[in-house]
Amino acid sequence: KGLASFGGAQRRMQFKGTYNGADIFDDYAHHPDELAATLAAVRTLDYKRVVVAFQPHTYTRTAALKDDFAKALSFADEVILADIFAAREKNEIGIDSSVIAEKLPNSRYIKSFDEILDILSSEISETDFVLTMGAGDIFKVAHIILEKLG
Repeated sequence: KGLASFGGAQRRMQFKGTYNGADIFDDYAHHPDELAATLAAVRTLDYKRVVVAFQPHTYTRTAALKDDFAKALSFADEVILADIFAAREKNEIGIDSSVIAEKLPNSRYIKSFDEILDILSSEISETDFVLTMGAGDIFKVAHIILEKLG
């Protein structure tokens, strides 16, 4: 009875809704291994295109794992990189998400959520799988697309 009512864990491949025919999901993944596992699973599904909006978590992690992030995100057809979610850190090393974008040809570094919303709302379509990923507030992008634009 409990299993029948279980809707899944919040922010783990959580279906949020459909916009312009595209299915929108959200996932808390913020480590390259988590990103790779999630995107490998998505690749087994029947979607023409996988679009990811990813927000790296902490400056030091982004600096240390930029190559691993690029490798994991290469499973997606298109990647939009948001600004780094600082959490407890200050940007004392002068890094931003462009360090991942430079290593990933199918990506764009977009600083504002408004710009990310503009891109997604105008470019996604039927048979797209759209996934917001990260431990920060990137989940707001999926929410706004569905609540405000949809």
